Order: sequence, then C-alpha cells, then structure tokens
Amino acid sequence: MRFRTTFMIVVLALVGIFAAVNWQAFLAPTQLTLVFTDFQAPLGLVMLGVVIVLAAVFLLYVMALQTSVLFETRRLTKQLDTQRDLADQAEKSRFIELRGYLQSELQQLQQRQNAHLSALTNKLESVQQDIQQRGQLTENAVAAQIGELDDRLQRHGVGIKAI
Repeated sequence: MRFRTTFMIVVLALVGIFAAVNWQAFLAPTQLTLVFTDFQAPLGLVMLGVVIVLAAVFLLYVMALQTSVLFETRRLTKQLDTQRDLADQAEKSRFIELRGYLQSELQQLQQRQNAHLSALTNKLESVQQDIQQRGQLTENAVAAQIGELDDRLQRHGVGIKAI
C-alpha cells in the first residue's frame, strides 16, 4: 500500500481506539447550539459521526477520482494504440517508398553500367581492328622494304644464297 493509504488507516484506527477508550465521555449529553436552535446531544458521538461522514465522503471522492483516472487512462491507451498504428503504417509506407526508390536507382545504375560496358566493348573492338590493320600495314611495309632491299642487293650482285 502507499504511504497515504497506510497513514489514513492508522489515523482512523487511532480515532476508533480513542473513541472506544473514552466511550463514556463520548456518550455524555451536552447542550449543543446550532445557529437557530439548541438541543441536548452527546458531543463526542456527534463529532464521531462527523468524522465517519467525512471519511465516507473522502472515500467516495477517492473512488470517483480513481474511476475517472482509470477511464482517462483507458482513453489515452486507446489513443496511444491508434497513434502507434498510424506511425507503424507511415513507417511501413516510407520503407515501401524507399525500397521502390532504391530499386529504380539500382535499375538506372545497371542500365548506365550496361551502356558503359557496351561502349567500352565497342571501343575495344575498334582499337583491336585498328591494331590489326596497322599490324597488317606494318607487315606489308616491312615486306615491301625487304623486297626492295633484296632487289637492290640482287642488282648489285650481292644475294642471299638459300641453304
């Protein structure tokens, strides 16, 4: 139990013990005056009745307050659940949107990579053909120069004898 509840129980128990110990004094009749009238009644019993009524009113107040707090807590819990569901849905839609964005970006990147790869392949084929053509031209030029040198050597009477 909480401290306040324990404190209230102890105070009520002490009032009860006090009333039990002094019961004869509580029952002694006394002249009581209300604003418009006078009457004879035991003051201790009247005060004990006032304490009991105040305790009952306090208890009803606490019960009403506790009930209103429980209803408010229940309402706030429902609102919190609703807001949590909305946040989860928003987060889910953001993840779906992010996934779609990333997929489109990856597709664009793949397309650019394929385009660069095909351009590079075409360039390599072009360079390879150019190298082959230059190699052929160089081979033809070397063969022509060798043939020309061979003709010159034969004209001068110097020749390479075949083995």
